[in-house]
Amino acid sequence: MTTVPDAPAPRVLAWIEGRGVVVWAAALAVVMLPLTVIALVQLPDPPLPGAVIGWILALCTLLHAASFVARRVPVLAFGIGSAAMLGLALTTVAGSSTAGLMPSAAAYLLLVWQLAATQPRRLSRAALAVGLAGAAVMTAVDALSQRAGDPFAIAGEFVALGGIVTAAWALGALARQRRAAADLAAAERVRRAIADERARIGRDLHDVVSHGLTVMIAQAEAARTLVDEPRAGEAIDRVAETGRTAMRGLRGMLRVLGEDTAAPLAPAPSVEALGELIAAASSPERRTDLVQRGTPRPLAPDAELALYRAVQEALTNALRHVRPPMSATVELEWGADTVVAVVADDGGAGHLDASPGGTGLLGMAERAGRAGGSVEVDRGRAWRVRVELPVEAER
Repeated sequence: MTTVPDAPAPRVLAWIEGRGVVVWAAALAVVMLPLTVIALVQLPDPPLPGAVIGWILALCTLLHAASFVARRVPVLAFGIGSAAMLGLALTTVAGSSTAGLMPSAAAYLLLVWQLAATQPRRLSRAALAVGLAGAAVMTAVDALSQRAGDPFAIAGEFVALGGIVTAAWALGALARQRRAAADLAAAERVRRAIADERARIGRDLHDVVSHGLTVMIAQAEAARTLVDEPRAGEAIDRVAETGRTAMRGLRGMLRVLGEDTAAPLAPAPSVEALGELIAAASSPERRTDLVQRGTPRPLAPDAELALYRAVQEALTNALRHVRPPMSATVELEWGADTVVAVVADDGGAGHLDASPGGTGLLGMAERAGRAGGSVEVDRGRAWRVRVELPVEAER
């Protein structure tokens, strides 16, 4: 089974919103909690009672614990963190006014970021409002504890605290918008891939079926001229009309699939056309070779088409994603029951930046599966695609 590589931006965002949150929570706990202990022990004059220190440390520990679970339950974690911050904001510390300014309070910014980054706008804006209200509470407690504070200093404190909370919220909202844009881009790629695959299936359907129907019609009309029995002629007429009806139904199905019936429909590619395909893919910096072993055997139309498309897609991937100079080899090994095609490149001078996608490989596997075969893709420094398809039994 093939996996489609993720685009770099969604992968980074997924890490930040997943393991990245836990990493930040751990870093804040390791750094800020000891600093909080040091601040509680050394800064106050006179020293704080043990009960107050224990109360503040308990709230700080609860705040850090909430940051660890913010990835899985962001709303609950934010509620717990807000309650802890309210308790800290209402606790005064000599020499530091409110305990809400302790170093461990930085963990609350992570909770604000996480809620803004993962939740709908209504909850995100509510988080901002709660954060700003907390800044107002801390400013008010600070002003009351100092009793005669400078109004400009108090206003500046609120602006600073509110600005920090707003910045954390804005970064989270930006991450959410980027993720939404990445999701829309991914959905658009899938939509286009489905449309392209529908068009490709329509062409393949025409290539495989229309030839047989056309031959049937021609043979029925030719046989009619050789039969003198009137009733036999009528029966053959019905065969020919059935073929024509099937052709009309086929064209209608192509229109349903979204196929542009005005576009020229080329004959179905065959195994004999692989040589031309491989020769067209060769260039001075990208060499491709064809090696055949065994005696070629007849393939069913869908299997022959699947073989051709698989080799075509594998060569396309090598040319698109491998930096030249590079060489690729197409090996066809004919057996009694199956034909195995292996397309491998040497890795060239490294891999070019791959655009998001991977639908060609998925279409290749689906096409081969419908023809009774299988596809294996090995990716490393070099790519190797192995396709196995059944051959028709001897008659």
